[in-house]
Amino acid sequence: MVGVILAAGNGTRFGDPDCSKVLNRISNTFLIEFALNNLNEFGIKKACIVVGSHGKSIIRTLGDEYKGIRIQYAYQAKPIGLINALVQAIELIPDKEDICLQLADEVFVGLRTESIKTVFTEMRSDFYCGVTIEDAPERIKQNYSVEIDGELRVTKCTEKPAVVTNCIKGTGLCFFRFEILQLLMQMYDPKLNTPCDLCDFVNALLAEGRNGTALCVAEREFNINTPADLDEAAAFLLQSSLFQEE
Repeated sequence: MVGVILAAGNGTRFGDPDCSKVLNRISNTFLIEFALNNLNEFGIKKACIVVGSHGKSIIRTLGDEYKGIRIQYAYQAKPIGLINALVQAIELIPDKEDICLQLADEVFVGLRTESIKTVFTEMRSDFYCGVTIEDAPERIKQNYSVEIDGELRVTKCTEKPAVVTNCIKGTGLCFFRFEILQLLMQMYDPKLNTPCDLCDFVNALLAEGRNGTALCVAEREFNINTPADLDEAAAFLLQSSLFQEE
């Protein structure tokens, strides 16, 4: 299993074009370190980080190793969507390796590490959508919704849905079999410069007859788009026994 962390966004909504959003901190921890710490929890020792306009500062900060995780970098020249960013990493993924996809600006509380590690050993589905159970529909509208059947199989994903029909919020923590990455290279043409998000890819996989499973990955998820989001996550974590300020 290889970790792929997407950190190429310009962070325009965060309001500081001169600094990478993922190098903002909660206490003494950079946002991108939360994703790397997750990989460490999962026992994953290889990572590919996709960087963009702020790539030099991210590479300078992290280097090529983090807590025993070997890091390689891929470059997304234009910020034209999550799937385009993922495509940049695929060439660096070793043959036959499955991937753990993460967003560098996403923070999880109460990560269900053991359940996730079980998936690594079984990988019965072609892909797994990491989800959390969310009582507030507005939070789901800010991410994506996941519709499932009675056996937790994914039937549809909707990016920033106008109408929320359940309490399942999709996250950027997802898992894909190596074969699915090869299929992505056949399905997606990066020359089109057309933005394509995670939901587009998942729905295309479902249309191809591939099977995906919803996996509850944490008690709560914070997607950091604005300074207010960062403050909310920081306040929650610092009040939690799961995170202590150094």
